[in-house]
Amino acid sequence: MKKPALFSAILLMAFTTISSADDVLVKDVHLCCGSCVAAVNKTLKKVPGVSGIACDRNGKTVLFRAKDTAAAKKGIVALAKAGFHGSAVYGKKALPFPKSGAKKGTKAAQATFGGVHLCCSACVTAARKSLSNVPGVESIDIDRKEKTVTVRGKAIDITAAVKALNKGGFHALLQPPKKKK
Repeated sequence: MKKPALFSAILLMAFTTISSADDVLVKDVHLCCGSCVAAVNKTLKKVPGVSGIACDRNGKTVLFRAKDTAAAKKGIVALAKAGFHGSAVYGKKALPFPKSGAKKGTKAAQATFGGVHLCCSACVTAARKSLSNVPGVESIDIDRKEKTVTVRGKAIDITAAVKALNKGGFHALLQPPKKKK
């Protein structure tokens, strides 16, 4: 086992063994670089009632302490607004991320997702890779400055595209189609 992988395994074991009922553990978060970690820390530090923030890049986990359920939920909402996604647990209870706005069964030739965390080229590559196997997707356009990902193709299952981004650790909000002038 390589040293970074060993460190990640030890850190994850420490997260899960020393976590208390006040801890929120978020797994499968996209944390490819120091800027991703810094963004998570900056985001969560602004949430009242949240402390003890720790990120494990290799383990793709975020751990933070919440003073109560309301603070835990606000922490998850803040992570989503910053473009991060994962599976969260507060104590032993699952904590859902906000909805994307995509309606099940909706298919389209184009969809734009906003609010996606895209701080670097590795984020862009990971977002593109997440969407590359979604049926119907023929092209993927990413705008880092606008934090948007646009997919184009034929009969793209919008929910499947959202799930693919979420699985990649990215939160995404379906943007309304732009009206033609």
